[in-house]
This record gives sequence, C-alpha cells and structure tokens, in this order.
Amino acid sequence: MTRRWSLITTIAVLTVALAFVVAQLVRGQGAGESGKEQAGGSSPSTGPGEAESLRGIGWWPLHRSGTAKAGEHDAVVSDGGQWTDGPEGGALRLDGTSGYADTGSRIDTAGKDYSVAARVRLTPEDMNGFHTVLSQDGDQASTFFLQYSGQDQNFAFSFTGARTVAEKAEQPKAGRWYHLTGTYRQKDHRMRIYVDGRLAGSRQAVGTVKPTGSVVIGRAKFNGKAADHWKGEVADVHLYDRELTPDEVRSLSSHEPD
Repeated sequence: MTRRWSLITTIAVLTVALAFVVAQLVRGQGAGESGKEQAGGSSPSTGPGEAESLRGIGWWPLHRSGTAKAGEHDAVVSDGGQWTDGPEGGALRLDGTSGYADTGSRIDTAGKDYSVAARVRLTPEDMNGFHTVLSQDGDQASTFFLQYSGQDQNFAFSFTGARTVAEKAEQPKAGRWYHLTGTYRQKDHRMRIYVDGRLAGSRQAVGTVKPTGSVVIGRAKFNGKAADHWKGEVADVHLYDRELTPDEVRSLSSHEPD
C-alpha cells in the first residue's frame, strides 16, 4: 500500500510540473510573437494633431499654383517664375533675375520665436554669390535670409551682419533637392539651420531689422532694393510662429503634412 501511494504521489507531482512547463512555454511564445511585431512593425504615422501643427501659420506647396493651404493669402508669382515638377508633385522655377513670389503674409521676427522651411534645388549657375530662397521685407533690408552662400559654398540662415552657415552639412550639389529649415528662439537669441532634417549650424545672433513687408519667396532685400534672386526651384514653403523641435524638423523634412 505504501508503494502504491508513493507512486500516485510521484505521478501527481510530475503532472503538476509538466503543466507548469507547458504554461511557461505558451506564455513565452506569445511574448516572443509580440516582441517580433513591435520590432518589425513600422513606426506610427503622423497623427492629426502633429500634421496640423506642421502646417504652420502659412503653407504654400507651390504645386503649379500659388494657393496656400494655411494662412490667409495665396502667393502672387511674378513674371520671372514658371511651374515645373517637384519632389511632392510640383514646384516653382525662378529665373534668378526678377522671379519671386509674394506670400502676402508676415511673421513677428522681433518679438516671437519663429521658423521657416522650404524644399529647394539649385542650378549650376547658382553656385556663386548669395541666393535667397526665403526672406521677409524690412524697410531697407530683409529681417532674415534663408539662402545659399557662395562665399561659404553652403546653405545659411542669416541676419544682416550675422550668418549661420550649415557647416555640418556636405557642400550642396546642383540639381539635387534639399529641405531647409531655419529656426530662431528669442530667449537666448539662438538661430539654427537644418539641412534635410539634420541640425547643420547654430549660433547666437540678434536680428535688428523690423518687418515692414511680407515674406517673399525667391529673393531678398538689401539697401532698399530687391537682391540675391534665386535661380532654381522651390516648393513646400512653411511659416511658423514658434521654434520647431528637432523631431518636428525631421518629420517635416521626410514628408509634408496631410
């Protein structure tokens, strides 16, 4: 009788142990499948809130029209501009002498943080001198310049007397599309330029020119006259009344908001 109860006890213990092992294996397999899904799944797409914030206070896709998707005004294109193909469906080609587009919009560059962005492409003839893709008119000069600096052979975000060069970016090539973003923070007077979503240059500077006119696409203003015209293509211009975060810049560079 003792042997029989001992055998029964052993079988019961083994049965419980086997059930425990099976349960652990099943749980581990489920966790493994979940881990694979997380590791192999794509990152979530931009949510509605982020997409809305990345449109900014002004957004001009310039996809064969001057129609704004955000803000109150359409961009008015001068005779020196014509429509062409672009990375997101269309672009504005400027002739480098008289072509530009007036957005009819203004941002507070004196009292608030702000950011500006655009997709650009240079031509071989546009690799010397200064060529501005985005600026805002002041009385005698622009309040800011998002530009290409032939002197530095690179892109730059500038004020009169202060230039933030994209030193960490490779030298731009003609015929290639780039995404440029310039940001400014009033608290510490920090200006930054990003190229293709990556921080490429930063410095402290104070812009002293007060805005008196609109943000314009494809030229600057200097000594009271139009200057530094852009020869090449531009698309997807954005204006923001805040400083974009590095993550937002990367997101905007990779794809336009819906």
